[in-house]
Amino acid sequence: MNKLEAIVSKIKSKQSLNLVSFAFNTNTLTMISLDLDEKVKEDKKVLLSIKPTNITLAKNFEGLLSSSNKLLGKISNLEIGELLSSVICDVNGTLIEAVITTNSLEKMNLSLNEDIVLLFKASDLAIMEISND
Repeated sequence: MNKLEAIVSKIKSKQSLNLVSFAFNTNTLTMISLDLDEKVKEDKKVLLSIKPTNITLAKNFEGLLSSSNKLLGKISNLEIGELLSSVICDVNGTLIEAVITTNSLEKMNLSLNEDIVLLFKASDLAIMEISND
């Protein structure tokens, strides 16, 4: 499980649906949630989680996409398996793992130190921990 330290920057709610924005490094991440802990407030530090299998990688990406979250990173490690491969990306000093099929890794011709775009939907991001600060 990937863990990202972030700060809640904005909360929009309508009935039981919540759209929460976070400041993560120099990026803004977005999460959509049906249930939101009452301790989640703007300017609160949180630990976010994203499953490695929920991250899509893009190379030479241009255009628009419905995924709310886009991070720019650099490939720092590759663990190539027979069916699945782990791609570790450095996003401004935070290591984030994406698990993709080895076929995709080979088709994209991914290599170490290559720039990569990490994409994931707002529904795939979750708050793992809320700071007591």
